[in-house]
Amino acid sequence: MWPFWWKGPSGFSPRSTAEQVTQGIDATGLTAIVTGASSGIGTETTRVLAFRGAHVVMAVRNVESGRKVKEEILKEFPTAKIDVMHLDLISMESVRKFASEFISLGLPLNLLVNNAGIMAAPFMLSQDNIEMQFATNHVGHFLLTDLVLDTMKKTALESDREGRIVILSSEAHRFTYSEGIRFDKINDESGYNSIWAYGQSKLANVLHANELTRRLKEEGVNITANSLHPGAIMTNLLRFHSVINSVVTMVGRFALKNVQQGAATTCYVALHPQVKGVSGEYFMDSNLSKASSLAKDAELAKKLWDFSLSLTNPNSEPANMGFFGKKGPSGFSSSSTAEEVTEGIDGSGLTAIVTGASSGIGTETARVLALRGVHVVMAVRNVDSGNKVREEILKEIPSAKVEVMELDLCSMSSVREFASKYNSSGFPLNILINNAGIMASPYLLSKDNIELQFATNYLSHFLLTNLLMDNLKNTARESNREGRIVNLSSSAHRHPFPGGIRFDTINDEAGYGSIKAYGQSKLATLLHANELARRFKEEGVNITANSLHPGGIHTNLFRYHTVLSGFASTVGRFMFKTVPQGAATTCYVALHPQVNGVSGKYFEDCNISKSSAYGQDAELAKKLWDFSLPLTNP
Repeated sequence: MWPFWWKGPSGFSPRSTAEQVTQGIDATGLTAIVTGASSGIGTETTRVLAFRGAHVVMAVRNVESGRKVKEEILKEFPTAKIDVMHLDLISMESVRKFASEFISLGLPLNLLVNNAGIMAAPFMLSQDNIEMQFATNHVGHFLLTDLVLDTMKKTALESDREGRIVILSSEAHRFTYSEGIRFDKINDESGYNSIWAYGQSKLANVLHANELTRRLKEEGVNITANSLHPGAIMTNLLRFHSVINSVVTMVGRFALKNVQQGAATTCYVALHPQVKGVSGEYFMDSNLSKASSLAKDAELAKKLWDFSLSLTNPNSEPANMGFFGKKGPSGFSSSSTAEEVTEGIDGSGLTAIVTGASSGIGTETARVLALRGVHVVMAVRNVDSGNKVREEILKEIPSAKVEVMELDLCSMSSVREFASKYNSSGFPLNILINNAGIMASPYLLSKDNIELQFATNYLSHFLLTNLLMDNLKNTARESNREGRIVNLSSSAHRHPFPGGIRFDTINDEAGYGSIKAYGQSKLATLLHANELARRFKEEGVNITANSLHPGGIHTNLFRYHTVLSGFASTVGRFMFKTVPQGAATTCYVALHPQVNGVSGKYFEDCNISKSSAYGQDAELAKKLWDFSLPLTNP
């Protein structure tokens, strides 16, 4: 810590105020969320950000108090743009509601200031049965950040302005339990110490910022994440500890910062150009500082991330796979198999098309649907391979009804020929599973001169779906049974090119990246399902359309990428699903009664999941539809 009057390398000192460290900075056009904005340094942070032109969303537990703060700021700055929204970090339900309401507003998000906190509280549990300080100071903010991160990524991409996540930690992060984070005893009341528990939560804040930084850098996202110690300020943080409260009341005017000084480092890290591109650092007194050795432990940060995911998202799969078998609301998990998720379901009388059914999860999907009584049409590029799969299925299930028809998704002519033959066969169509795909291929063009991954994974399925649509609609109407379209996307949809879909440069070889091109195609697959769902609802048609991530499965999808293939071969048995597990979500979405009437959703591990911000962009979905029509119907 710099002596109170000495300036550090930034030119600022402990006595610098929030207004001083942001002097001359124009934040017009930026949108910020500030948690805990109804008191203390949260209020001053809000005031100064608004003063500099930022649109500030005050995320507060007490909305009435928040509105009073807003009124006071507007008296001082009549042109300030401030909104007040309810957020109680003690409740994950409240966090999810806040994030959902914020996202639905359609606002951008440039700055996220995780400011709210409690200090030295007696042992209590949150509404989600997690120790109160850890829940409020870290877990609630971890979940909030996760929920709004896609909005931040989208904003950073579209505005070409760096996003910043600012997490308020404390020098108390140095004074925690001996192990740093008590993962196995987070709720252990017998060993609880209010000061160490506070230190634990503040250590978690630093680690969170550091791990965010690592992940954002890996993704190449223009967002930074930093943590800071605001300084010792006499605020209502101290309300739970009478001894500390008494001491600071007596000596505070000599040893503590005022609120204006306390908010300075937050505002500096949030707005100052000196901090541009700086990420994963710890700040104090508006200068870079040095965190504890535990705070710099990268493995501890990763472990905390996985632990936090398990607390905030029961359906998640941490990297260490410790929660691989944890069941979600559907009653199924990532370890469930296709047979398990369809047990007891009678698919008799249904007819399904499965593309790419001659290998991998396509084969298992065809097998399990046939096992449940569905008449399956295997749409395959290699008919000989398809016939061999059919023979194997018939050996196991002699009564199975399985057909094999040729379909090459690299060729629109082949798609049209397949659809024509199918429609003329007189078969009904209840279920269409757009499963086939290729992954991370080198730059190639399809037979129709369209980038190969986009053509195969998305565009040909778009055409196929359109050509079979009348059959699907007629079948749904005549059978009075819901039709289902199942599009296999991937979590890779989160990592496309900037902007999501390269409409103007879809065939641009110079800017081609095989992984991003795969992500683009899988984003398109997801958007296709969403736009289909919207159109079906408008028409009142009894057909649903959903997309899904099957999970990491070592199949021949990897054949084009030697690094991915080698990685999968080496560690796949520890990190990847088996093929029966990989086909589970497809079969669940295709057959399970829990999915009746559900449309326009994204599934993972046989549970509804959350797609990226691009994946939820209705305008992007419409634009993609309009872009695809002329490509498939010149």
